[in-house]
Amino acid sequence: MANKTQNILFNFIRIYTNIDDIQSRFISYKLELENVKNINEISEDKTHNYTFDTDSGFFKVITVNLPLPISKVTRI
Repeated sequence: MANKTQNILFNFIRIYTNIDDIQSRFISYKLELENVKNINEISEDKTHNYTFDTDSGFFKVITVNLPLPISKVTRI
């Protein structure tokens, strides 16, 4: 069960990006593991590549548009 912080991150990602629900949920989960509470800004570097500016630093997020979505989240 997702907690309140993960739901806040999930909703922010869904509103401000074109990332699908499944990948948004995974990304919010991974960010929560890094103790992220707030996303300040999301910038799209190129198609399917984002930089997330958060209260816990910057994260590079790479998404994939396949039948089974796969995401990668790394601290930069």
